[in-house]
Amino acid sequence: MPSSESLPTRPTTPRVNGRSPLSLAKGDLGIALAHAVRGGPPTIVHTWLSAALRDGITDATGRAGLFHGLPAVAFVLAHTSSEHYRQARATVRDHLRRMTVHRLKAARGRIDRGDLTSFAEYDLVSGLTGVGVAVWALDPDSPLLERVLSYLVRLTRPVGHEGRSFPGWWTRHGPLGHRDPDFPHGHANIGMAHGLGGILSLLSLAYRDGRTVPAHREALETLIATLDEKRRYDEAGSWWPRWFTTGGSPTDVRPGSPSWCYGAPGLIRAQHLAALVLGDEPRRRETEDALTRTLTDRTALGRIVDASLCHGWAGLVLLVRAVAADSPEPQRFTSPLEDLLTRLADGMNHLSEPGLLEGRAGARLVLEGSGSTHWTRLLLLT
Repeated sequence: MPSSESLPTRPTTPRVNGRSPLSLAKGDLGIALAHAVRGGPPTIVHTWLSAALRDGITDATGRAGLFHGLPAVAFVLAHTSSEHYRQARATVRDHLRRMTVHRLKAARGRIDRGDLTSFAEYDLVSGLTGVGVAVWALDPDSPLLERVLSYLVRLTRPVGHEGRSFPGWWTRHGPLGHRDPDFPHGHANIGMAHGLGGILSLLSLAYRDGRTVPAHREALETLIATLDEKRRYDEAGSWWPRWFTTGGSPTDVRPGSPSWCYGAPGLIRAQHLAALVLGDEPRRRETEDALTRTLTDRTALGRIVDASLCHGWAGLVLLVRAVAADSPEPQRFTSPLEDLLTRLADGMNHLSEPGLLEGRAGARLVLEGSGSTHWTRLLLLT
C-alpha cells in the first residue's frame, strides 16, 4: 500500500466553488480537525483554524450544525490539546449551551403544536443529533446532552398531524430537505446522516457510556423494530430503502451503494451498537454476518464510486474497523479490511475535494489509521 501524502499545510483560496471555511465537510475547519487528529504541529493547526474563523462564527442560514458553524467549531476545539485555545473553548462552550437550549425549546414548541419535523431540527448534519455530538465532545459534563437525548427519545414516539399518525422523525419535506411535490406528505428518512440511523447510533453510544434518560431503552427497541419492518430482501441479500413515504408518494426501492451515509453498512453499525448495549446477542451476530456478506458482494462494492468518508471507501473502512473492534471474532474482518484499504489507497488521490467528509483529508486520516482521539464520533461510529 503506498504511503499517504501529507495534508496541506496552508489554506487554499477561501470559498472555492462556494465552500465555506466553517465547513467540516469541505472547508478549512475540516482540514484543521484532520491536522489536530494526526497530532500535527500546533502552528499548522492554528493556521487552519485561523483561516476557518477569519470572518467569525456566523451562520446567515440559521442552520448551524455539526458539519458547519458553531457546533462544528466546538467539535474541532474539543480535539485540540493546545492551551492556546483554553479561552476559545470556554467561549464557544458558552455559545453552544445557549444555542442548544434555544434549539431544544424550538423543537419542543414544534412538537406541542403537532407540526412535523425537519432535517434542520433533528439530523446529524445540521440538527440536534449533531449538536448533541458537539455538546458531548466539548461540554461532556453538561446536562444538556441528556436533554438532547430526551428529545431524541421523544422523536421515536408517533406524532399526530392533520388527523394522521406519523413516526416522530417524519419530516414535512422531501429527501432533499425542501418541499417537494413528489412528496406531498413528507417522508421518513432512514439513513445515518439525515435519518433514523443517526438517532439510533447516538442513543446507543450514549447508553453504552452510561448517559441514559427515561424511556431510553424503549426508544432503541422502537427504532430497531422500524428497521426490521422496513428491511427488504432480494436475491442479493437484505437492504433498507433510504426513506419511506405514504399517500401515494414514491418510495426508494433500490439498494444504494454500501456506504456510511445511506447504505446498509451504516444501518448495520447502528443496529450493532444497539445490540451491544441491549445485550441482544443474536442481533449482534446477525449484523456482523450481514456486514461480512456485504464486504464480499462484488456487485454491491461496485456501486461505490469514490474514496470519501461520506459515501466511499474511507467511510466503509472506518465502519468495519469499529465493528471489528466490538466483535468477539475480529479476525473475520481482517481480509475484507485489507481489500478495502487497497481500494482506498488506489482511489484517494482521485478525490477532487481537499476536505474532510468528501475529500482527501478524511481519506488520508483513515488510510493512516488516525482514530485514537475519537474523532470518528463525527460519523457516530464510536
